[in-house]
Amino acid sequence: MDQQKSPSRRQLNKGQACYNCRLKCDSVRPICGPCARFVGGGLEDCEYTAESGIARSQVLEEQISIIESRIQELEKPNENRASVGLHNPYQPSYSPLGFTNPQPQAGPSGSRSQRKHSRNNYFNISIPTAQSMLTNHRVDSFLRHASQIGFFLNPEMFNSISSRASLSQIACPALIDAICLWGSHLSHSEALSSQTTTLLPEALRSAAMSLSNQRNANTVIQTIQAEALLARYFFRNARILEGKYHASTAVSIALSSGFHKIRSSNTQSNPPQSPMGYPPTAQEEGERINAFWAVLTLNNTWLAADGSPGDVSYAIVDTPWPLDIEMYSQVGNIFTHTQPSNSSSTVENFLTNVPDHATALVALHAKAAIVFDQAYRLATQFTESMNRTNQPNNHCAEYSRLHQVIESLKQALPPISSDVNSKSLLLIIHSFVHAATIQLNNPFRLHFDISRSRAINAAISIVDCMRQTNLPTLGYIDAIVGTLWMAASQVFITELSQARHNPGSSRQNVQQFRQAVETILAAMSVFSDCRMIELQLETAQRNYAAVRHH
Repeated sequence: MDQQKSPSRRQLNKGQACYNCRLKCDSVRPICGPCARFVGGGLEDCEYTAESGIARSQVLEEQISIIESRIQELEKPNENRASVGLHNPYQPSYSPLGFTNPQPQAGPSGSRSQRKHSRNNYFNISIPTAQSMLTNHRVDSFLRHASQIGFFLNPEMFNSISSRASLSQIACPALIDAICLWGSHLSHSEALSSQTTTLLPEALRSAAMSLSNQRNANTVIQTIQAEALLARYFFRNARILEGKYHASTAVSIALSSGFHKIRSSNTQSNPPQSPMGYPPTAQEEGERINAFWAVLTLNNTWLAADGSPGDVSYAIVDTPWPLDIEMYSQVGNIFTHTQPSNSSSTVENFLTNVPDHATALVALHAKAAIVFDQAYRLATQFTESMNRTNQPNNHCAEYSRLHQVIESLKQALPPISSDVNSKSLLLIIHSFVHAATIQLNNPFRLHFDISRSRAINAAISIVDCMRQTNLPTLGYIDAIVGTLWMAASQVFITELSQARHNPGSSRQNVQQFRQAVETILAAMSVFSDCRMIELQLETAQRNYAAVRHH
């Protein structure tokens, strides 16, 4: 449906302005100018009250007090108050958000019509305020940890929810469902967290269908975000195969959209059929840059952690390093001052120690993840080669090159205590870098004292980071730390095992290593609500028990 031409400057009569913006509305239908600019084209028509005298949002607002009591009942189901009345989840009328949908009054044809209702009107059901209030509760739960869960979009996109703007105008169904899934998972309300088994299939269906109907810029990047959130959800729950599938899907969409060639010096490198086009704002371009690095590192580090071969070459990456998301919306084009107008060989330059001055936390996180991935890949090659030739000296050049990159990166890291609001991310970054040192030196520990010493010192550094962080206050941490901390614990456990066969071992060292292992186990137990970390903890506990009493 084509939009009508914008009216010339004139006073709008009552009810002719869109209910969302009102003051600056141009009354264009179906979506007014301000709303179209705000939501990047919009996913749902604006509301006008001229015909009916009242907007649907106004009707919903009148029900807030009733719905608040219903939400409280969900959070505290044991208190004595009127019941909301939930349906059997296997009945057709069950809603994915846990409330009862109305039974259709129009017979079978009415039922079919209801099922065919557009997903753009996702919350238009009989008790829409209950649905939206419950969804807002989930969104709030998610946003408290959004940056830690890998949310690379600007979280300010959700600010308008407080003014009753429809969530479906802000995000596509795939992203809404992925956020609701995570919000329920992280919620302290048992009634909400128990609904993840219902929300997960809905999120999977939405993600699978997200690009089937439309492939505009907003839908593409939000689908990438949804796939990344699903991948992290599966990794957190130790469902590695499913996590790798969704991480790979996110990377595939990003690559097909040309996100690896943003600002590329090679003008011929952008995919000719990319749906993205040239970004109209620095904010949108920044989101695409951050999206690429988020999904690339997510995919590659979990492949390394799982022992799987890498499937994306760093050689194809020209996109500049990311910035913290709020920097893109600062006054003026931030790229003019901090980023090159043309970029090429971003990762290859980094891995050959070419200075780039990229020090934003998200850039440091990407670099830390890359050196961990590279250390694992090289260590695997070293081990396989030495098993054939028994000549560790053959790999000195490759070892030295990556060692220098890791050490340079360590020098660029801010201390754990430098930013109280980013302690979780800083802990992960430091853990990645020190775990990279451990991985790189593992094949040579039995051959060279320097490699053994470097691995031990790196493991000690991880323990020091844990001791500098008030872990229980973090609430949530990336599941990948289970693998990183497991690697550190294994360094000490190996030393304790060797001490059993060496009567001359220092009792002081043995005691230090035991304390270090116990610190790691205690740290992992803080986050054992994450199934992935819980499994790593159980393995580390078994390994430690085998050497502890000898």
